[in-house]
Amino acid sequence: MAMTTTRRRTRLFVVHTITVALGLHVVRQINWTANNAQFPPTFHMPSMIALDHPDAIARRRNTTLFPPPRDHPFAGARDANGHWGYVADPYMVRNHILLRFQRESGDAGATFDDMLKARYMPLEDHRDVNETDKVCETPPREGNEGDGWDVLVNKVVVGGPLPLPESPGDPREPPNGWRRGRPPASDAPPYFNTPNPPKIFCGMYTYHKKQYLLEAAVQSWAWRCDGFVAFSDVTDPRIGAVDLPHYGEESYGNMWQKVRSIWSYIHTHYFLDFDYFHLSGDDTLMIVDNLRNYLWSIDDENGTKPLYVGGAYKTQGVIVCGGGPGYTLNRVALHWLVNEAFAKPDHRADSGEDRLIGFTLRPLVHCYDTHDANGGQRYAGFDPTHYWHSCDKVRCSRNMVSQFKFWQDYVQKNVTGMDSISSQAVSFHLLRNQVMVKRVHAILYRTCPKGTVLGDALEKNHANSSSTVP
Repeated sequence: MAMTTTRRRTRLFVVHTITVALGLHVVRQINWTANNAQFPPTFHMPSMIALDHPDAIARRRNTTLFPPPRDHPFAGARDANGHWGYVADPYMVRNHILLRFQRESGDAGATFDDMLKARYMPLEDHRDVNETDKVCETPPREGNEGDGWDVLVNKVVVGGPLPLPESPGDPREPPNGWRRGRPPASDAPPYFNTPNPPKIFCGMYTYHKKQYLLEAAVQSWAWRCDGFVAFSDVTDPRIGAVDLPHYGEESYGNMWQKVRSIWSYIHTHYFLDFDYFHLSGDDTLMIVDNLRNYLWSIDDENGTKPLYVGGAYKTQGVIVCGGGPGYTLNRVALHWLVNEAFAKPDHRADSGEDRLIGFTLRPLVHCYDTHDANGGQRYAGFDPTHYWHSCDKVRCSRNMVSQFKFWQDYVQKNVTGMDSISSQAVSFHLLRNQVMVKRVHAILYRTCPKGTVLGDALEKNHANSSSTVP
């Protein structure tokens, strides 16, 4: 009874605080239409940065000489020249990609809707790698997707998931059901029919040596988020990267401190502009349409119920949301995490940031059960190649076998192979290079044009699947 009373008081306090904040923010929100809510009206021209001399920048980045203005995790970020107080524009990536689309299409008046309908994804061809050949001119199953081709083409559906959350036959489902194999443009997700589709901020943790993965994300899925920022150790507005220092060193073994600073920065600067906040690593590919569709389907009691959403796994006897495929918080959970939990000093160095986030949130909320009605994972912890066959000791590592076994026990279904992945998958993890990110995205979103090997293969598969579906 005491624990229930404490939780109720905590929720009432958080809801009251957010309500006051939203009241102050209403002037900014009242003029937003449904389209503007999804595609912000502000438009910022990505500008060239005048960089100071490298010695001057290095000197400013010396925290002994130029200490942060506040203690971590609330110190804030630095601009490209090393000055504290930098606030990254969460719309910069989307606007930068739009400018490129306008230039390449020859239409200076092209809009975000035009870019979506064109299924735009720029490819980079240079000495190190020819992305056009690797992404669009490589036959099915011979690319990075391997046998994951079947998962991407015959199981996962972008924009029109089957089945809908928890209940096949949901009244929001079209009369003839969601059909596999249709291109995204022909299946409008249910949230498109609502006046206020959820606005999603996507955050990525990375560092300068993984810039190639960040650039692949920016050119494929990141601009589909309503806002995007990559939290790095360098600032580059062109790709949404921000230099966000944190307590301790920049290393995998100190991810907990990096993530504490990330969530604090998100709360400080973007809390009132978005409904949901997703955080993942640089080796994750998001299917943003499916994430938005899924979040729209969850009843958060009109924004008063805390949500902590992701792919479940068990650690130290506790089920938390895994950090690999990313996890998602709503405003209530984010506000409590930063204002209540992070207000207490914590200087631990730990790589298990997802485990510690789960432990920290336990007094408020547990990891939300996100499997679909058939037991399939939405937040996929591995790349698509691991979902086309049963994962045994011969095909998979001991860790993977253990995680798949946990999932079967968790959903109480003997799901294996493609049955263990949801047709509504929102993310894949462990995509190790930029070509793999773009190849998987190109298969899901059919970005390669007709006349290319991949474009024609997907068109043929679509025609075959359409002919077999009534």
